[in-house]
Amino acid sequence: MCTGIKINYEDGCVMGRTMDYEVPLDYNAIYLPKSYNFCNDLMNKSLYSKYKTLGICFENRDQLKDGINEYGLMGITNVFSGFNLYDNKVKTEKINISSLNYFTYALANYKSVEELIQDLPNIYISTKDYRGENVISPDFHFMFADSTRRCIVIEPRKGELIYYENPYDVMTNSPGFKSHIRRLEQFLDLDNLKDFNSAKDLPGGYDPISRFIKAFYLIKMNIKPNNYKEALSYSYSILAAMAMPNGFVRNKKYNYTTYTRYICSYDSKHKLLTVKSNTNPIVYQLGFEDIEDKDKRQSFFLDTDFIVEKLK
Repeated sequence: MCTGIKINYEDGCVMGRTMDYEVPLDYNAIYLPKSYNFCNDLMNKSLYSKYKTLGICFENRDQLKDGINEYGLMGITNVFSGFNLYDNKVKTEKINISSLNYFTYALANYKSVEELIQDLPNIYISTKDYRGENVISPDFHFMFADSTRRCIVIEPRKGELIYYENPYDVMTNSPGFKSHIRRLEQFLDLDNLKDFNSAKDLPGGYDPISRFIKAFYLIKMNIKPNNYKEALSYSYSILAAMAMPNGFVRNKKYNYTTYTRYICSYDSKHKLLTVKSNTNPIVYQLGFEDIEDKDKRQSFFLDTDFIVEKLK
């Protein structure tokens, strides 16, 4: 139930997301250095990072849910429910990896969207390792962008990973990207957005299709930012409109509610991670220059208590 967006400014872009989740979890920011063994592939071969990476993870583990690397390649993961999205066996001639680890692999190994696309045919995601044993490989799809402002969505289809150029700068959840675009074009006149009565007719639901249309309209009609600070500010304003309060969506599968746990936004030019929790209005920032020991994996934790400051 997450929403991702990208906002361009003159010489860069920001990418933000809501993290909407249905069960209790702890999350934090991590820094992964170069030459770090962040996982083993499905052939039990150690995989190491080529580039420094910042991002948000669950339970202080290396599997990033969103992040950015030292070259400004940034992205997010979202749940993408489907049937038999991944194969149940490995292909020895390819890089075999679980979907849980692919996103970290991408940020740790590519400088740009173009590099990622070029290597996509060599990547193979499976639900089993070389011994035939089950591995955790959730149904994910991914959105990436870089300092050129190019944006793509990567989806699993028939055991392969395919990509779509994404000039719409939005990603939500299932259905597939092409289906979202068809429904968007049916709902809106994309060449005449200014005549659309947004206050009356913009969808207000929290289903993926409604969120895709709403997020697209909000980013395309928003005032154009002059710099990265304005772009970050606008991303938080738009994502706040997409966020789900605790208790609004009841989950029938679990005895919990689905709600927005955090909102984050990354800046491609300055290679920044910014993040705020659902309970604390303060936005925290972390950049690569803030890392004192750049050869060591490090963890950073948000203060989730409600914090206010007195006016002076």
